[in-house]
Amino acid sequence: KNNRSAQSIFDDVYMELMLSMEEVESDKILARHVANLAIANGNCCGWVDPMQRPGYMARSNVQLSSVPICPLEQRPIWCNELERNYGRILDEYNNTSRGTPMMTNQWMDVGCGRRGSGHDDHSVVSGRGWKEYVLFGTGAIESDYDAPFTKKLLRQHVPDAVTLAQEGGGEVIFSRLSPRTHIKPHCGPTNLRWTAHLGLVIPKSKSDCRIRVGNEWKSWSAGKILLFDDSFEHEVRNDTDEERVVLLIRLWHPELTSRTVLASQLVQEAIAKKEESVQKRYNPPA
Repeated sequence: KNNRSAQSIFDDVYMELMLSMEEVESDKILARHVANLAIANGNCCGWVDPMQRPGYMARSNVQLSSVPICPLEQRPIWCNELERNYGRILDEYNNTSRGTPMMTNQWMDVGCGRRGSGHDDHSVVSGRGWKEYVLFGTGAIESDYDAPFTKKLLRQHVPDAVTLAQEGGGEVIFSRLSPRTHIKPHCGPTNLRWTAHLGLVIPKSKSDCRIRVGNEWKSWSAGKILLFDDSFEHEVRNDTDEERVVLLIRLWHPELTSRTVLASQLVQEAIAKKEESVQKRYNPPA
């Protein structure tokens, strides 16, 4: 019991130290160093790679593989369906940008607080801005009139993404990154989910608009999906004078897709753990 109590204290110490380093962009190397110390001290916080240091790692008895970017040959088959229908998804994105006031008013700054998750995301944005239009998740229009084809396609081929959004563990959005904008290095909140980007509007100079996941830089292509684990440290740079737009999908880790009951339990555990960490941080014991 005492050993478990000591382990919990070490977890809290390393987590708080790491989070403090994460808040200062120049301290990212120190954040990785803290993660290395935690790993060396008996795998505190569940971390096994200093580049993968989310606030919540799946329990040790739930073995999930870790890969920063999913290789093309390992992608799920629904990626082909979304790529095949890229043109119609692009049309519906354009409709949300130029349609009725009800739709155009749904566009919001990332991290503005209008949806439950991601309210701290504004802290990683530097430059002209990052906006989102929520299709599934808190803040979405309840009906399908804004993007009927895209929503039907996702329900049919990526139902776990819809479920995850409904349970508060993610979202599906049109994500629009302004020119000359940098999303600073950070780690997603948990390794229970992955992120997919379907390129919709991509700047001509791909080398000046890129994403880094772990140690690997990638560029987007219009009509193609990039699938990655956002619990690894990642950043985005748009150093062009054009917007970059993707359909962003949060979905269960592939090894949890067929284990829906366990996945739901784990995401609720992760949400509770995050709330507990916030309470510990801002309301420390007397």
